Amino acid sequence: MKVESSHKTIAGWTSIFMDCLRIVAALMVFIGHAYAQWYSKLGYNYGAIDWGHVAVVVFFALSGYVIAYTTTVNNRGPINYAQARLSRLYSVVLPAVIITFLIELIISSDAELAAHFTRGHSWPRYVVSALFINEVWFFSASPLLNGPLWSLCFEFWYYFIFGLYLFKSKKVGGWLLPLLACVIAGPKILVMMPIWIMGNIAYRAKCPIKNRRISWMLIAVFIMLIYILVIFLPGLPSHIGKAPLFFASQFITDNIIGIVVATILWLLPTYQVQQNKKSKLVEVVRKLADLTFPLYVLHDPFLVLFRWFSKTRYYDGMQMCLGILFALMMSLFFGYIMERNRYRWIGLFKNIFSKGRLYYSQVSSDRRQL
Repeated sequence: MKVESSHKTIAGWTSIFMDCLRIVAALMVFIGHAYAQWYSKLGYNYGAIDWGHVAVVVFFALSGYVIAYTTTVNNRGPINYAQARLSRLYSVVLPAVIITFLIELIISSDAELAAHFTRGHSWPRYVVSALFINEVWFFSASPLLNGPLWSLCFEFWYYFIFGLYLFKSKKVGGWLLPLLACVIAGPKILVMMPIWIMGNIAYRAKCPIKNRRISWMLIAVFIMLIYILVIFLPGLPSHIGKAPLFFASQFITDNIIGIVVATILWLLPTYQVQQNKKSKLVEVVRKLADLTFPLYVLHDPFLVLFRWFSKTRYYDGMQMCLGILFALMMSLFFGYIMERNRYRWIGLFKNIFSKGRLYYSQVSSDRRQL
């Protein structure tokens, strides 16, 4: 496939489709986890079809696509790239880690419920999750109360490795830092990285189809193909959750599905002329989609909190629906606060990097004087 020299435009129905994809994927994870908590006393059944895991594959491909877009349209260098990625992650992940830890303290009064979500000393799990090292190599130590945090570790390393590659030195040895980052991340994270890379390529590669109707028809066909693959394709090489790869255990199946998701993104109509005035529908859907990130990382602990104060009645659909409503409202409430305060995180990392550059300049100046 030929790579375009000019960037694509993400606007109109293409923008709405991508945001709706984020919303649907987040709800798949959310509802899947709620169902597992009320309809399985043993916790998540990784042997069954896990639509929530399919949603994570969609998130990985979407992430690669969006990062390709932002680094093409608005590439302001490695410092701004790092500031943007870290502020986005920490504005949601750190509050989620703190909220999850507080909820774990609350539910500890119910020994039976807490037994499902604690194992030994749990505080190290929160520390390593906040540092994004909870899934490196064959380590899998996300808090049991908030399983979705595993994928944020994967995302962090994809951002980090891609950033080091994108801004690598042209001198001999410029590849050393990206390769070192790959070594630190380990095989578990790397075997899922092709999904992210395929999403990145889907943005950069030129699509020959110029007819919007044909594009959307083909996208509908590939969506059906994903459904067929999930139903009939077994988890390869193993089922999700099995050591030593844990959530990456079916990486072959995930990469096959990732190819189809990336193809859908590649087929999106991105050649239309961008309108000067943004559609209100686009803006509303975008604001809703922005709340899917906090929903993704907060729903699990709030579902468990609801079970704590309502006393879980297994196989009770009405109680599960109330739990879903409670977790949804709480996640969106805190998510709204997180989004409103994201600028503080941007300022924080901007200040940190500014001081770092000032210190480096001072050290370099001192060395030259010597």
